[in-house]
Amino acid sequence: MTSRSNKGNLLEADYTEDVVGFALDSFLTVANLFSYRVTIEPFSRGRERWLGADARIVNEITGFKPFYMQFKRPAAYPDYSPSDIIKTRKKLKLEISPKALFFGLREKDKNHKDYQHNILYKLRNRLRRFANSDAVYVCPLFLDRSAYRFHLHTAALRRLAFGLDPWTIGRVFIEDRGRKVTFSDVPILAEHVCIPPHDLVTSAKHRYSFSEKGTDLCFHSPLSLPEGIMTFGSWFDKLSRNLLIDDYLVNIDEATERLKFIISGDDDYENESGRIPYPEGLFRDGDEGGGLAVWSEWGRYLRETYSIHQYAFFIWKE
Repeated sequence: MTSRSNKGNLLEADYTEDVVGFALDSFLTVANLFSYRVTIEPFSRGRERWLGADARIVNEITGFKPFYMQFKRPAAYPDYSPSDIIKTRKKLKLEISPKALFFGLREKDKNHKDYQHNILYKLRNRLRRFANSDAVYVCPLFLDRSAYRFHLHTAALRRLAFGLDPWTIGRVFIEDRGRKVTFSDVPILAEHVCIPPHDLVTSAKHRYSFSEKGTDLCFHSPLSLPEGIMTFGSWFDKLSRNLLIDDYLVNIDEATERLKFIISGDDDYENESGRIPYPEGLFRDGDEGGGLAVWSEWGRYLRETYSIHQYAFFIWKE
């Protein structure tokens, strides 16, 4: 049941961010089919866990495309709330009925070099320029765990009844009763929104708000109306388009150097300015598994330090 607070009639989701991650991870995992050369892999296990069977898959992969998600849980204010979020949205004539959803940014821990939001923002800009990929916040449009469970269960039953065949050459499709539909047509994925970080911040005292339908995005303090909010299904369709002919795929032989470039951006790698934080010893020599092990360690660091989850489309040899 949704928890309630007297403070401005605040409504809080009764599940954690981890639940969102587990739910989407499960959905993406069952969408893997080797027969179509593409799988979706959580890519944040760390260098040590890459050893053994994982290290032997290097020669079976032609390339990969990384993407990143930071899972959020929503809170909400009803349209009659005296909260600043409702007041601001009313003033801007944005949708508030029956309630407006929102989430706040993550505070910076004392050992963090930068805010999680800024890491996601820098990562997104470099991925879009150098890897034709993306990094976003992912947030459900549900407050109740029971409703969330129901929709996930319904999606699973549909898959068992009709079969899920997610990959065709160059575009993601799902087989449903003999017809072709995209991920944007999957109801449970339409009940999650993807929101790109749109600017750097100097504090975590900011919030993204949006309507219960996943529209009318607003960034609070400083006030702005950024673009880019879309359903998870629509975002995923866009992200996965033309995978097998994507010139931006990370080649195995150049994986380590490509990661260095994404971390440093246009700056020289030795220049601290603008660099995304990374773990000490990340680029040591002699790793079994080569660049894939380095990327997996990078993913582990982002997940454990900033709760940013690294996934990748793996393209397998025919």
